[in-house]
Amino acid sequence: MQVDPRPTRSAAWRGALWITLIALLSTSVALTVQYLQTTRTADARRQAAVDDEASGLVERYRSDGLGGVAQAIQRQQSIARIHEFFYLLALPDGSPVAGNLSGWPSEIETAGFHRFETEVANTRGLSSRRWVEARAVVLDGGVRLLVGDFADERAALRERYLGALFWSLIATGALGLVFGWWYSRRGLAFVRTVADAGDRLLAGELATRLPVSPRGDEYDRLAETLNRTFAEVERLIGSLRAATDGMAHDLRTPLTRIRARLELAEIEHRAGDAARDAVDELDGMLKLIDDMLSIARAEATPASTFRIEPIDAIAQEAVDLYAPLAEDRGLRLDLREARANVVGSRSLLARLVANLLDNAVKFTPPGGSVLVTVEADRNGAVLAVADDGPGIPIDRREEMLGRFRRADESRSTPGSGLGLSVVEVIARVHGARLALLDNRPGLRVEVRFPPPADKAPDED
Repeated sequence: MQVDPRPTRSAAWRGALWITLIALLSTSVALTVQYLQTTRTADARRQAAVDDEASGLVERYRSDGLGGVAQAIQRQQSIARIHEFFYLLALPDGSPVAGNLSGWPSEIETAGFHRFETEVANTRGLSSRRWVEARAVVLDGGVRLLVGDFADERAALRERYLGALFWSLIATGALGLVFGWWYSRRGLAFVRTVADAGDRLLAGELATRLPVSPRGDEYDRLAETLNRTFAEVERLIGSLRAATDGMAHDLRTPLTRIRARLELAEIEHRAGDAARDAVDELDGMLKLIDDMLSIARAEATPASTFRIEPIDAIAQEAVDLYAPLAEDRGLRLDLREARANVVGSRSLLARLVANLLDNAVKFTPPGGSVLVTVEADRNGAVLAVADDGPGIPIDRREEMLGRFRRADESRSTPGSGLGLSVVEVIARVHGARLALLDNRPGLRVEVRFPPPADKAPDED
């Protein structure tokens, strides 16, 4: 059976996209958490350094007053330091006394830690607008002190984070698509292998097994479990088939001998009705065994043995075979066929048509008609057998497909109740759909076969 690769490729890409999205989300979360932790740590260190510098100037103010703080600020500004601070010592009205800010920032109205953008003058007298983080302190007499650190590195860190995030997402997306597609294809290939093996098993190839690689991964462990399941199914079906065949063959031989002896007794001793009745009973038992064997053989027929067969020719042969019987019963038997081919077993298809005709002829009253039609279209071939008999109530049609099921009206008619069961099994083995419909009056049985597109006529 050919499997369309497009759904598999589509599913592989869907799996790759999901894996890529998860990888991108994980990368984004990881980098964001790292960025937040880094900035939080840097902010804490900066704030600690600013607080330490501000504390030193507050102690200087308490010991040396306003002039001492101004001198300390000027001295700090003149010394080249690794950690660069900015200062502003202002009077209560905001007028600057010392520092490298042109005036008290309007953003700061209360004491505490603040972050803002302002003009800052460097040691060469040039000013630039920079982001700063500062501690505002109100000293005795309303004098204001502002000690801060430049926060430009935070913006640089943010730019580096955005750049790293962008390129990391690009790399993660590319690798996620490649490896996600590869991993999804591997998983879906295994699923397709299992599905194909299941189809072959259902088609009757009970020896089907899944391949197991030497890797010993989860796929191989699952394949081993499924292989044990397949082996058990094969053992159980083989055991049941052997028991059924053995029982049927063991019964067939002695029953055939009994029938032969009764016929001989009828000829020699003229046993008459008693012998004839016994022969009829034995004929019914042999018919039952034949039907059971037909069901067992049909279910065991592998699809690999099927060929393209002309269902119209098979129907014609069956109609020719049943035409004398229908004429003896006063029935009209017609065939309307169109050329149609199906993939299957000719013997099973012939048995299917024969069982349908046998039921139709058996249950149609004298003067009625039986019509066999064969049609074909792009959806496959349809075989239908319609009669004028009593039909089957709609609520019992599904039940009648079971084994040994008979309608109340047919209890007095010879038979085993396996006719439609054999038809149902043969139709299922061929992948066909069986439908019991109302013929108004009577029953119309339709068997719709799939188109024979997957097997060439000369295929071995």
